[in-house]
Amino acid sequence: MKWIVWVLLLINIGLAAYFNTDLLKQNQSFIRPDIAVDKVSLLDSQGLAALPKKTVLATQPIILQAEPAVVPQPVQLGCYEWGIFSKNNLAVAKAVLTRLALSSIERKQTSQEAQRFWVYIPPLKSTAFAQTKAEELKALGIQDIFIVQEPQWRNAISFGVFQDEKLASNLLGELKSKGVSSATKNLRNQGKEHVSLLLKDVPASAATVLGDMKAEFPGSEVKAVACKAGV
Repeated sequence: MKWIVWVLLLINIGLAAYFNTDLLKQNQSFIRPDIAVDKVSLLDSQGLAALPKKTVLATQPIILQAEPAVVPQPVQLGCYEWGIFSKNNLAVAKAVLTRLALSSIERKQTSQEAQRFWVYIPPLKSTAFAQTKAEELKALGIQDIFIVQEPQWRNAISFGVFQDEKLASNLLGELKSKGVSSATKNLRNQGKEHVSLLLKDVPASAATVLGDMKAEFPGSEVKAVACKAGV
């Protein structure tokens, strides 16, 4: 009877080994072949303390600086006087102010105030001739000139308009000395009813535009004035 017990025991051991073969293979797959198992040892508390410490770098907080707010600068407004104008070109000047959204008040000029002396070359026969003449003058070193666009004096070349006749005469003498024989001097404003325009709340940019319109209004100028009630 004992031999039967031993036979059954051997059969059970064989069956257990057969059915657990895959499990043993899986457990062996977790063992790295490059690690010497016999050299692996467990560290005690002293061994753990001897291990190199991992350094943790302290990070500096990143401070984002906001862009400074752009504060719009207020538009500088001023009061100006633009003139002088004859009865013929006054309506044209007012049309320019309308385009620039500017209002004005007329100020009559006395005969003495309106008097201006103009140094110029009389109108040439075409714009092309006027431009050619202007280039010749610039080659002589004369830069302060412009070709007049005002209908009555179109294609004339202006050198300057002066309230003081002496200044006009001096300029004419300089031009003659440089060979500009066609230059002449005459009263620019003759007759009555000359006015200037008083302007209020004018941006500096608009005042510059008006000042650059000497070709359309020879002898005109834009000057800053004190702001007063009603101006």
